[in-house]
Amino acid sequence: MLIANHKTRNPFYKPGNWIVILTFFIFSHISYAQQYHCLGKVYDEETGRSMAFVNIVANNSNIGTATDIDGKFLVVSETPINLLKFSYVGYEPLVIEILGEANNLVIHLRRSATELREIVILAGENPAHRIIQKVIENRDKNDPEQLKSFSYTSYDKMIFTIDTLEIPEEANEVGDSSSYKIKKFLKDKDFFLMETVSERKYLAPDRNHEKVIATRISGFKDPLLLFLSSQLQSTSFYKELIKIGDKNYINPLSKGSFKKYFFMIEDTTYTPNFDTLFIISFKQRDNTNFEGLKGVLTINSNGWAIQNVIAEPSVTNDGISMVIQQKYEFIDDKYWFPVQLNTDILFNNVSIEGFSPKGQGKSYLKDIVLNPDMVKRDFKRETIGFDLLAGERDEVFWNIYRNDSLSERDLKTYSFIDSIGEKANLDRKVKTLKALIDNRLPVGFMDINLSKLIHYNQHEGLYLGLGLLTNQKFSETITIGGFWGYGLHDKRAKYGGDVTLLLNRYKDTKLKIGYYDFATETGGTTFFDDSENAFNPAMYRQFYIKRMDQTTRMEAAFSFKPHRYANLNFGFHRDKKIPTYEYLFQKSDTYIEDNVVQNNFHFTGFSSGFRLAIKEKFLQMPDTRISLGTNWPVIWFNYTLGVGGLLESEFSYNKFDVKVEYKKFFRYFGESKIILRGGFIDKPIPCANLYNGMGAYSKFAIYATEAFVTMDATEFLSDQYLFAFYSHSFGKLLFGNRRFAPELSIASNFGIGDLNQSQYHQGIDFKVMNQLYCESGLLLNNLLKFQGFYSLGASVFYRYGYYHHPIISNNFTYRIVLNYFF
Repeated sequence: MLIANHKTRNPFYKPGNWIVILTFFIFSHISYAQQYHCLGKVYDEETGRSMAFVNIVANNSNIGTATDIDGKFLVVSETPINLLKFSYVGYEPLVIEILGEANNLVIHLRRSATELREIVILAGENPAHRIIQKVIENRDKNDPEQLKSFSYTSYDKMIFTIDTLEIPEEANEVGDSSSYKIKKFLKDKDFFLMETVSERKYLAPDRNHEKVIATRISGFKDPLLLFLSSQLQSTSFYKELIKIGDKNYINPLSKGSFKKYFFMIEDTTYTPNFDTLFIISFKQRDNTNFEGLKGVLTINSNGWAIQNVIAEPSVTNDGISMVIQQKYEFIDDKYWFPVQLNTDILFNNVSIEGFSPKGQGKSYLKDIVLNPDMVKRDFKRETIGFDLLAGERDEVFWNIYRNDSLSERDLKTYSFIDSIGEKANLDRKVKTLKALIDNRLPVGFMDINLSKLIHYNQHEGLYLGLGLLTNQKFSETITIGGFWGYGLHDKRAKYGGDVTLLLNRYKDTKLKIGYYDFATETGGTTFFDDSENAFNPAMYRQFYIKRMDQTTRMEAAFSFKPHRYANLNFGFHRDKKIPTYEYLFQKSDTYIEDNVVQNNFHFTGFSSGFRLAIKEKFLQMPDTRISLGTNWPVIWFNYTLGVGGLLESEFSYNKFDVKVEYKKFFRYFGESKIILRGGFIDKPIPCANLYNGMGAYSKFAIYATEAFVTMDATEFLSDQYLFAFYSHSFGKLLFGNRRFAPELSIASNFGIGDLNQSQYHQGIDFKVMNQLYCESGLLLNNLLKFQGFYSLGASVFYRYGYYHHPIISNNFTYRIVLNYFF
């Protein structure tokens, strides 16, 4: 009874009250559902390109939004939208009136006639500095790569085309002009289209792996071009240095940037969560010279983090100019993380009928997981790898990952360029580019060894030959190679062959045996796994080699990777070396009768060597592996044990060789590079296996790095030495932001050595470097640039110190500096 009375007195059980409550809920949901929307896209009025991160405010409110990376926007309001205000740094503000539904607005903004100028803040501190300082203080907290771990899937799309708006209108009226043909061709398609889907995972502090699981490139089947797209920009805008293309730029959010960058608050709006958005422009201060950026930051007061950023180099060179855009979101209401990346590229150095091509790359990050459980063994050696099925994905697979379906323009690009690619054999051209990287040009099941085709030195003269190796089409485990060539100056044939067995692909475990009859540099030193790329300026030293030995070699070697950053090699060799110059070696030895004079020598021994490159990054493709470099020192080490009495060997000795290479970038000062080389031999042996001075002297010639350019190639002989090659590039710091701005470098090289029992070496002229050898030089790089592929500069070096020549002019040497941009 009490319970019944209680129910009767409860107002919720009255029928009238139930109607009131139901009506309340209905109207509450109607009120919530009745939001007003405006959809649209914003374009640059002049170029027609979509504009990212344009600020938009509805009515007279301060609460706003911004366009995304594609220029699209969605404005949501609980009151009818009557006005939309658009603003963007460097453009005239625009206010439009909204009448009724607005679900497909097309907005065009006009570039302002005035540019951002540096002004003097009279009333105390620049108010932008307080905000930027807050961002700098919170860099580590907001930097994605300071998280314990993360993973995401990325869909990337890149096109290359020509802006048809640059083509004059009169071209439409001239049907046979090249401009008309280009405009007609690009009316419904582009020159190039590339799509990729990749999965990236990261484990602090330095484990990083990106696996390409799908790829499609118009006109190409070879995935090499993916390497280019993967290197366009840094994923995070919080590092001290920001990478754009192949260059590093000083981040405006780095410590001490107020003296180098000018910041200005351009606008302030609010988010629906009542966080403040500060739109701050930045530019390199007047009268400062460094590799800087200009652009716009959108800073969110929630964590003082970057929400949007647009940046480009302060100086547009006559090579490639780039603009990057990044959009961040607050993931899981905990961490800011990039969700969209955009890169615009203009090839100023390439001309297609007088017009420069441009590229547009967009990346969309999804399936973002922050701080997942990961372990080091989940990460492979390479930084970027490829799924073997990446090039065979169907449309069902692609549509899962695409941010939007392909447009008719995209489909026509694929259809047309694919057909052109087959006819023009574009993959063959990509294979040629690969060949330049690893010195191998594929032809069927064979590769042409480009290093064996042609070279020059002062002993052999012009060398012409042919080298062939089998490739993976022949066998994935066995490589058979051989070469034959002829020196036009020494008039001798050289030949050889080898067989390599791949025992373990993951550990790169190989067994190799070989036989060679060729010329080797007297006193020369080579290191295991050192680069022999023909475009490395250190390779130019071979032009100056004068003294060589005719060598017959049998060898066997076993190599593998014991660690992700190290390569190790063990070898056995037997050499017969015959000097091609007047030389006698006289010495008492167990295996040589006292005072016997020799002019040919047998060396038999064992060797070991390693290369260590901590935190080196690699791009692993199905048929090649490309190093992306490291910021740590790279170390090479060789040890050779000469065994007298084994297979006619006449010399017992121990030989140690080491090389260290290190680059360091200094903010506002440029980049330094130092190479240290040293060697030691504990017993007297013929000069063929000693050390020369690494000289590369000629009055006028091409500059060779890692060499003494004022020293003759045969001037010194040592059995122990230490060399240091130092250079520093100031980039464009000293010449400022002029159109003609060569890059200044300085270089200084030093060496010292010794030779025990120098009297054993007869018939040749040489010095012993038991005093410090010194030379220094000045280089002007990039005086002339040729289509963005290579450049020419000039240099002058001076020899000084103990070994200077009495006649001043004989201490100078002048060089042409040749640099390649790949």
